[in-house]
Amino acid sequence: MGFTGASFYVDWSLVEGNPGHVITDGIWSLDEFFDAASQAGLYLIARPGPYINAETTAGGIPGWVLRQKAVIRSDDPEYLNATAEYMSTVGAIIERAQITHGGPVIMAQPENEFSTWPGVTDFPNDMNRDYMAYVEEQLLDEGINVPKIVNDNSVKGYFAPGSGQGAVDIYAIDAYPMRYDCANPSVWPTYRFPYDWQVTHKQQSPTTPFAIAEFQGGSGEGWGGVAQDMCGQLVNEEAVRVLYKNNYSFGVKIFNIYMTFGGTNWGNLGYMGGHTSYDYGAAITEERAIWREKFSEQKLEANFFKVSPAYLTATPHLGVNGTYGAPFSLAVTPLLGNGTRTNLYVVRHADFTSTGSTQYTLTLSTSVGQIEIPQLGGHLTLNGRDSKFHVTDYDVGGINLIYSSAEIFTWAHGSGSTRVLILYGGAGETHEFSLPSNLGKPTVLEGHDLEIKLCGSAWVVQWHVTPARRIIRIADLWVYLLWRNEVYNYWVMELPASSPIGNYSSPSKSLVVVKAGYLIRTAELTNKQLRLTGDVNATTQIEIISSPAVGLNGIAFNGEVLQTSKMSNGNLWGTVKYDPPKFKIPDLSNLEWKFVDSLPEIHASYDDSAWTACKKNLYTQSTAAGHPE
Repeated sequence: MGFTGASFYVDWSLVEGNPGHVITDGIWSLDEFFDAASQAGLYLIARPGPYINAETTAGGIPGWVLRQKAVIRSDDPEYLNATAEYMSTVGAIIERAQITHGGPVIMAQPENEFSTWPGVTDFPNDMNRDYMAYVEEQLLDEGINVPKIVNDNSVKGYFAPGSGQGAVDIYAIDAYPMRYDCANPSVWPTYRFPYDWQVTHKQQSPTTPFAIAEFQGGSGEGWGGVAQDMCGQLVNEEAVRVLYKNNYSFGVKIFNIYMTFGGTNWGNLGYMGGHTSYDYGAAITEERAIWREKFSEQKLEANFFKVSPAYLTATPHLGVNGTYGAPFSLAVTPLLGNGTRTNLYVVRHADFTSTGSTQYTLTLSTSVGQIEIPQLGGHLTLNGRDSKFHVTDYDVGGINLIYSSAEIFTWAHGSGSTRVLILYGGAGETHEFSLPSNLGKPTVLEGHDLEIKLCGSAWVVQWHVTPARRIIRIADLWVYLLWRNEVYNYWVMELPASSPIGNYSSPSKSLVVVKAGYLIRTAELTNKQLRLTGDVNATTQIEIISSPAVGLNGIAFNGEVLQTSKMSNGNLWGTVKYDPPKFKIPDLSNLEWKFVDSLPEIHASYDDSAWTACKKNLYTQSTAAGHPE
């Protein structure tokens, strides 16, 4: 997908069901999980709680703790003592997996969404601060020295660096603006949509990168609700384009999506209001399929940032309606180069919910002067519930892309001095890009219906997006012009590197770009052969778009060497044959069935005299005013 890491909770109630007995082996082994993350090349944010929420029973707090008289999530000594064995045991395991020891853990989060709630006006008070500091100290006592991060779902600056007792290293917010009305997925509840997070971040935590520790990646339903797929429709690919790019326009540097994969609530893991599925309408379905379009949209966005270091230093400014030559119905948010000459512009509808199409032009400053885009006539189009990144003076491995109205999927160094750049747009849109004239005249290698014109000291290329692919060569640069849905079939894979980088993501690693259908998992170059692993759901043509190997002459897929040949554009390709799996369902009526009488109490002869009588009329109130429930 292009993301570089994942966050994970540890559910206290699962591993310490009995007081003082923390289970850390077998299926509860975090060491096995950390090894798998290292093999997959995923960095991790550890979130051990002790309270985790996550729609789990009591937020992961064991039942035996709830039966105590202690006030949970407070500095009540009885509660703090109850957390000691769990936090010590799990903390020691996380400590061994820190990046400082070569492991995958790069950050740790004490507590979870420890923020204010309706009716409380003095949060955080001294007790709240003391409790937060205590949880942080529990992690420090076990040697966890990676940065500590907080997820403030109130966006109030709680526990930001410099805010006093309980402050963490990195302040992050937590937001679910699409809310949870899965029964009406076309209705966008904009009352929580953000407009100026770059401003609030500068006020609340100016010394840290803007971080979103949780942002809505799906939605959930409880008993009697609609199917999970409707939650996927609520937070669909359109919401990802509009809301995620809105976040990027604020200059977010750490962006964690909840959930990308939810899975299943096994046993009593989920809280009583939820049901067995925790599919969550996420990008990856409960059964681990990736057919939801937002998986592919997230892949497009993530891969753009992996090859766009200028974004990390660009300064985000306020988005204003009707600026840079756009009509008032559009908001343009600039991220202007700070140490680089690259500028990025995020364009969205001023009305987030708009389903109409708006035509526009942009007047932008570039290295060759101020330009109205498109230069070759016509207009750009922003369709309903869409948003776009436009760039100027963007570095493609030493080649200056003067501007592009089409969005960038990725670029990569190929063999020798070659580079490949992939641009895309929505069907029916008109787009332009421009490159310096000293590179030489563009040559069309594939496709037609392009307008190419020399404008001053720059070549300008304009095209109308259709499903048909175009390829243009300019000096040592190959530019692919694609329909957005076609790019879904393209995969950018980092090749393994030597230790300590290994399988972890790094801008220093070589890339291969392949067109390969449903899913590519890994890529490796061995003796001029590209070895891929992945999944297909149909007979699939694999085409090598870019590879650093000189003289690449073979492709293997899941261990099978493919018959390959060269396409007219020079790319190597081969075909993976798909054989649908065959399932034979047995005749259930002819099977021998066995059963156990698991309800002896329904029989008249059953004796219940040994049962404990439920006579307790009072219970312990484990929450109190002054702290979150």
